[in-house]
Amino acid sequence: MDLIKYAAFLIALLTSIGLFLFAYFEGLRLSESDGKVRGESLITSFSLALFFAIMATRLI
Repeated sequence: MDLIKYAAFLIALLTSIGLFLFAYFEGLRLSESDGKVRGESLITSFSLALFFAIMATRLI
């Protein structure tokens, strides 16, 4: 595996893990709220995390 492909894999993997963690903690924060909540950040971060996870698996 060449260096550029390996670097892209690591960036995609770490970005995916970070976004999954952000979505997890955002979900915890939203679950403790009363009344109506806005979940755009949860949906966006989870969708981007899935995108980067798929991209990381294709770079292997």
